[in-house]
Amino acid sequence: MKFAYQAVDRIPKQLEPETVYHSEEFELAGLLCACGCGHRITLLVPDSHQVYCDDGFATIRPSIAVCDGPCKSHYVISAGQVEWLDAFSTEAAKSLMQKQILRHVANDAKPKSWIARLWKAALALADQIKSIFGR
Repeated sequence: MKFAYQAVDRIPKQLEPETVYHSEEFELAGLLCACGCGHRITLLVPDSHQVYCDDGFATIRPSIAVCDGPCKSHYVISAGQVEWLDAFSTEAAKSLMQKQILRHVANDAKPKSWIARLWKAALALADQIKSIFGR
């Protein structure tokens, strides 16, 4: 099993197995769980995960922990390959989810620097220019 990388404007409603969909504009990635259970996973990029394309295949860091699904899978994807890690117990998964929520709340509360806001605006402008000229 190898996970392909697919850049998209929006994450599709129907996901195909073994495909990581990455929307840079909305800073999201989506995929179906690698175990085959069909659980839909949405990753916040770059807040919680980094998603890269390696010769057409996906690399995701850090690991994916399916804490809210029935399988409780835990793995990393490197150049499309799945490396299985130890599953989390229910208690550990609950604790991890709570810590992740608190981290996101804390990050959202921090004001962005003017440089970060300017950089984001410049990237958005560059994307608009590319779309106008068809690149």
